[in-house]
Formats: sequence, structure tokens, C-alpha cells
Amino acid sequence: MHHEASPSLPPPQSRIGLVHVRHLRAMTSALRAVDYRYGGGSCRTQVQALLSWCDKAFAHSASAAVRRDFRCAIAELHALAGWTAFDAGLGGSAHRHFLLALTFAQDEDLVAGIRYRMGRVHLHHGGPAEALGMFRLAGIVANSHHTNAILAANRAWCHAEMGDRLAALASLGRAHDEFARSDVERAAPWAAFFDVHDLYGITGAVYTSLARTVDRGFARPAIMALHQAVTGYRDDMARSRTFALIALSLNHLVEGDADEAAVTAGLAVAQTGDMMSARTRKRLEPLHAEAGRRRATTLRELITPLLAVPSLAA
Repeated sequence: MHHEASPSLPPPQSRIGLVHVRHLRAMTSALRAVDYRYGGGSCRTQVQALLSWCDKAFAHSASAAVRRDFRCAIAELHALAGWTAFDAGLGGSAHRHFLLALTFAQDEDLVAGIRYRMGRVHLHHGGPAEALGMFRLAGIVANSHHTNAILAANRAWCHAEMGDRLAALASLGRAHDEFARSDVERAAPWAAFFDVHDLYGITGAVYTSLARTVDRGFARPAIMALHQAVTGYRDDMARSRTFALIALSLNHLVEGDADEAAVTAGLAVAQTGDMMSARTRKRLEPLHAEAGRRRATTLRELITPLLAVPSLAA
């Protein structure tokens, strides 16, 4: 993937203006779209180049209002840098960028978004209790229905991972309520990914976890929600659609339908060819293990080569 590395650096002793802030945000938005479609490993170099430009540009003078907007734009870029590092399997780098994002953030809802991402790192690495704490911290400063919907859905996922059925379902219900009251079209750029299809996707993830930790009967509502997500995701959300397909395959397997599980996994595998995402491979591990337990040979053989591929962090 090739993208312009950075806007033109203003000449020495010039001021940073709104044009620079708008350009930075446009570049961040473009790189965020690459991350969603091709994975964090595909755009980390470009994100780092843009951060280098920010380091130099920040030394220039600016009005108080522009300085505040510029700090927020840099915070958003550091949050993206942390997310791409996380997706590429670089946890230490992700944590450093998230902490830097917090130091630049001037908006409480953006702070909530950064803490949400920090929580997702914990959840991904098997720390639902730590993730839950981070999501609760984020909830203290979140000031929009849309952000509260994201946080409630992720708290539900944590509770489900810990086997707490009642808390998971209560948080999931709140997520749907908050989402119904939100204005998705006016969501902040960092949160725009969370549309109705992503709500279905995380609903399916919650039920998938409950099927594993509480009752396999939750596989059926998981399949229904994940099917809605898979059919709704556009091509520019290919990574999210791949995650949903992997979870959908796992639930078909839990229900005893190894053939449908293999077909669905095949769709997921077909999308991973041009995707540089370590998280995608990690999401395949539970499916691979379940296929082994159930002697689903075709499915296991389909996944095994992907698990052997090293991380492709760019």
C-alpha cells in the first residue's frame, strides 16, 4: 500500500493554521480506512511518517484555538498508531502510543475512545477483568450516546468472557439502548466504525463467549447476530467481516455442523490473503482448537497453514 507520507511542513518561523489541522485529520482518516481494510501492518510506516511531521510541526507557533485542535488531531493520530501496532502484534508500541494520545487529547470523548482501545488490548490478550476496568474508566468521561454504546457493548464482552451471564446481557441491553439514542451520522471519526453492523458483530461476539463460558445454547443467537454483521459489512470493513466470519464458523461448529463451519471459515480465509493483521490469526486459534476437539479435519487443515505464517508488521 502506498500513500502520501505527510502534508507539506510549513516553512520555518511560520504559524500552524487550520489548514494544517484539516490536512492532518484527512490523512489520519485515509490511513484509518487502510487499517480497517488491510490491517494495521499495511499502514504503520505511513502513520509513523505522519507522526514525525507532527513532531516537527508542533514546534511552530499557533493561536490558542488552533493549538488545541492540533493537539486533538495529534491525539487521534497517536491513537491510530497504537491501534495499528496492536493489530500488527506489537503490544508495547501500542501502549506507548496510547499513553502519548492521552497526553495530547483535549476532548473527554476522545479520552474515552483512547481508553476503550487500551481496554481492547487487554481483552485480546486474555485479560477481561483488566479490560473491564479500562472500559469503566472510559465511561467516566464519555459524553455521547454513541461512545457509551461502544463501551457498554465491550463491557458485555468482558462479562461474557468471565462467565457472568446476567451482567453480560444487562450491558448488552444497555449498548443497544444507547445505540438507538445515538446519532451515528455525527459520530466522531475515531468512532464512526461502530454502526449497526458492528453492533451486530459485537453482539455476536458476546453470545459466542457466553456459548463457551456459560451455555452452548448461546451459539444460536450468536449465529443470527453474526450473520447480520457479515451480510452488512462493506468491503472497506474487511477485517471486521473476517472476524465475524471466524466467530460464525466457530458457532456452527459448536452446534455440530462441521460442514457449514468449514464453508464459513473458507470465506474468512479467502479474505486474509491481502490482510496484514496479527489479530486475524489469533482469532483463528480457538476455531482451530475446537476443530481439533471435534475431529473436524477439513476445517482444521484449512486453518493450520495460516497459523504458521509469521506476523507481518510493517
